[in-house]
Amino acid sequence: MSVDSHGNALAALRREFFTGRDAELEMLRELIHNDSRSVFVVWLHGIGGVGKSALLRQFTDELRAQGSVVRSVDMSCTEATPDAFAAALEGQGPLDEAHLLLIDSAELLGALERWLRDEFLPHTPTHLLVVISSRRPPEAQWRADPQWWRSLRSVRLSGMTDAQAVLFLRNRDVPDTSTAGIVRASHGLPFALSLFAEAREASEGNGGRITEEVLFASPNLAGELLNLLLREVPTPTRTGALYVLALARVTTEELVRRTLDVPAGEAEALFAWLHGLSFVDSTATGLVPHGLAREALLADLRWRDPETYERLFRRLHAHLAWRLTQRSGGRWEFGAGLTYLSRVSSAVRRAANWNGADRLRLRGARPEDLDSVLAAIEEEHGAAARSLAGQWWDVQPSAFVVAEDDRTTHISTFVAPCLDPEDATNLPHDPVAFAALSHVAERTASHRRTERLLLGRWSTGSAVATCSALTTLCATTPGLAVSWVCATQDQAELSQLLGLHDHRRGDTFTWVGSRSVSTFVQDWRSVPFVPWAEAAAVRLLAEEPSVEPATAPEPVTLTWPWPQFVSAVKHAYRHLLEPEQLAKNPLRRTRLVAFDEGPAALRRVLTETVAQLRAQHGHPQLADILELTYLSGPRSQQAAARRAGLSFSTYRRRLASSIEAAAMLLRERELYGPAVR
Repeated sequence: MSVDSHGNALAALRREFFTGRDAELEMLRELIHNDSRSVFVVWLHGIGGVGKSALLRQFTDELRAQGSVVRSVDMSCTEATPDAFAAALEGQGPLDEAHLLLIDSAELLGALERWLRDEFLPHTPTHLLVVISSRRPPEAQWRADPQWWRSLRSVRLSGMTDAQAVLFLRNRDVPDTSTAGIVRASHGLPFALSLFAEAREASEGNGGRITEEVLFASPNLAGELLNLLLREVPTPTRTGALYVLALARVTTEELVRRTLDVPAGEAEALFAWLHGLSFVDSTATGLVPHGLAREALLADLRWRDPETYERLFRRLHAHLAWRLTQRSGGRWEFGAGLTYLSRVSSAVRRAANWNGADRLRLRGARPEDLDSVLAAIEEEHGAAARSLAGQWWDVQPSAFVVAEDDRTTHISTFVAPCLDPEDATNLPHDPVAFAALSHVAERTASHRRTERLLLGRWSTGSAVATCSALTTLCATTPGLAVSWVCATQDQAELSQLLGLHDHRRGDTFTWVGSRSVSTFVQDWRSVPFVPWAEAAAVRLLAEEPSVEPATAPEPVTLTWPWPQFVSAVKHAYRHLLEPEQLAKNPLRRTRLVAFDEGPAALRRVLTETVAQLRAQHGHPQLADILELTYLSGPRSQQAAARRAGLSFSTYRRRLASSIEAAAMLLRERELYGPAVR
């Protein structure tokens, strides 16, 4: 006489509330009932909490209800040796009687995976289906061995779709008013859905509302997720590498080395360890963690060690800003990485949709992109915009930037031509371009030759991609004086992000019909990119991204006529060894030195400029004149002329040329930062 047990009741509940995985279940059913199958090993893999065990329990319950025999080995409680594996099976009865063999926690197989592949599985009965569950995919040797090409099927389990997640929550009696926040916060991970549903129930007296910020408000939840995902207590150095992984948009070995300040060999080992984690994907540009793992790691770091959090953020931010200004290869990646770091601010996180932003790839548009780019502009901005954008393509195709997702699907466009204020004759008849040039002429310092205006004319799709492209262009466009970016009334996310990234809101215009366009203007001559990025880092950490630091002075707008600037440079060199005089020099109110630095900083800049002048081809004599007159101790101009072996009139002409040449270098340094050596 059979007796009902709690196990039967629990199995019935599992069947009733099981959600999703229809395709995977159907595949397993077809294989188990197909006597002529070629595939007899299925390797299911995915991160912890994705639902591998729930899927296998559902499949096992079905088979046992049909009278099939199932054997299982759980490597989390079995030593990874052939003897221990065989003993675990023998205790359940003959394997020949089984229809299904489950091997769970196969990421713990280690060296036993080779034995399993080469010794054990080839000798299993032909009627047996083997299903292996692991956090990692099978080793490459499976794919390299022809005997497994048709005998092994590797299946990656991803998170639930939004519809499946909603059904999962309804089965737990979560009200519809709460499901949207939980679905977004969980990133489709069933384990997280359960945790957040439980957290909602616990906080029901306070409204029971779960948002995407749930992990930052509940370090215990973050800790539970990390315990599931990691299954180990990492060393302090590995913990630091995990935090870099969480902060960085895409993690490379270089970022690990620079942010943690470790030797190259140690960075290589840490990167390899990160690469092997089940919740980390390898992309064309580096490592990207699962979204929920990223949020849990960041929440844990900010709660556990705020000082380390700020230190790592500052190092990473400064390194990306520096790499971006080198104008070397990979500039789009560095620009996107710098923009992505701004997510540390809760205001920035809430302002836009960041889902998938760590997998976007920016690049300059190619001829084959033209049709899709123009179609996207027409869809979002109208037919007139498409026609005008086509004219811009004919004049300046390099102004078009596209963003693709990890499936190389074109999802975003940014059109940002560079304008030369002294030559507007070759521009398309674009009223926005002429308005931008007029604005700059009327309200900012007049342009010098070689200075340009960056016009962010149109953008489509992702606001995050647009901001990433803009950041890259603002840092790498030679001679950039002013950026002038448009956002229509329908682009609320873009407007918020631009404001939070300290692009100053300008006038609002109406050019086409009733559609209004807001403008965001930044004068990069008064605040060069590196100081701008440094100030942004301070605001982001302070959770005040739109507020100027209270201790910083107002930016100095370069309205000096050139003769006055040269006069200030001459005065500074004349009094180079007199701190009181240097302290009064107007150059101390420019971007040549930080606002809180003293006369010694200005003296250092002036001395470096002489060395820079000497390194320039054809200018060593000018540097010698400055050296003899000002740097090598007080002496009269007559004495300096004699030391130089020049007549006094020739010396005076060369001294004037030397001062002007040094002033040119100093103005360039103020506008664009120190020269790269």
